[in-house]
Amino acid sequence: MAHVLRKIPQVAVILYSSFKVVRDLRRGILKYARQHGPWCLHIIEGRPDEQKLLRMKEWGCTGIIGRLYTPELTEAVIAANLPTVIFEPPIELCEQNSPLAKQGLIRSDSPAIGRMAAEHFLELRFTHFAYVGEIHGLDWSISRGQAFADALRRAGFDCLIYPTARSEKELDASSDRQRLCDWLLKLPKPVAVLAAMDNRGRQVIDACTLAGINVPHETAVLGVDNDEDICEACIPALSSIAFEAERVGYEGMMLLDQLMRGREKKTRTISYGPGAIIQRPSTDTSQVRDIVITRAREFIALNACEGINVNDVVKRVRGSRRLVELKFRQFLGHTVLEEIQLKKLEHARMMLTETIRPISEIAVSCGFETATHLGVLFRRNYGCTMSEYRTARKKQAKKA
Repeated sequence: MAHVLRKIPQVAVILYSSFKVVRDLRRGILKYARQHGPWCLHIIEGRPDEQKLLRMKEWGCTGIIGRLYTPELTEAVIAANLPTVIFEPPIELCEQNSPLAKQGLIRSDSPAIGRMAAEHFLELRFTHFAYVGEIHGLDWSISRGQAFADALRRAGFDCLIYPTARSEKELDASSDRQRLCDWLLKLPKPVAVLAAMDNRGRQVIDACTLAGINVPHETAVLGVDNDEDICEACIPALSSIAFEAERVGYEGMMLLDQLMRGREKKTRTISYGPGAIIQRPSTDTSQVRDIVITRAREFIALNACEGINVNDVVKRVRGSRRLVELKFRQFLGHTVLEEIQLKKLEHARMMLTETIRPISEIAVSCGFETATHLGVLFRRNYGCTMSEYRTARKKQAKKA
């Protein structure tokens, strides 16, 4: 009977939801609670207007899981003296004399991220490498970059490190972007760049665009966290390293369960690392390098649904129609018109998945005169009707 819970656990979940990896951790926590509940969870998201939970025992808290983002939170958790699982604990809290040293600890393996990135770029046969860390030079960012550089040096290559901000002015996004542009221009090309996180990767791609550096052929960029909202919004889309965060969130909740039941007496640390590299165009050097094709496809991607035709594309790239068509057939195996139609179909497919708009409205939004015309092309390219596609995607989303 020693391990029996006498009442429903009241757990404070302290995870600010602004980062993808943290949202995945929380998803794992919630999955465990659903499967092994009932558990009452008080989720703290870190919004500026959010009510604070500082007197945790008064609230009836029986366990705590999450990250200690502020000294105020750290003091509150120490004062509560409850079973606790801490994600990414500060080094000082792991020391033997720390009041939280005997709690459950969960750490990401930042060096493993650097090593995986190095192996990936070496497989792509790059010979020049660079690392752009988090602007404040935090410990996890430094260790990630150091492991990246060490792995490359063992393979016989150097790695250039973007310097962290040395002044308040350099912390400003505009000032840092210009400094980053200047630094990227000086790098030997082609170069493979690891960014400490996806948002930093987005900044690298933006700086490359401003400096006129082609991504990925002159500078390939790889981020970390696989935040789809950030990665897919980049031009080109950002490749990224995904964490096993949902799994470790589940394991963290399992550990907290054991601590609350008195099953786990000793300090226990769970380590988690990278899951896989999600490759997108920012590191896909197999893409066509022809400047005419690149400009034409960029123009088509931006304007396919606005009623553009082949002549509009030809005018944009300032070439002859015959030359542009020859290059499309040579490099892509299809015509300019077919490229326009493919982009319109991609947009239609996205809208079927992410909206509930009727097919007739989708057809108009994608630049088709009739839903029938869109339907014929859709079935020819994807082997099913638009309604069948939408239904299948809904079923997939429910299973996920």
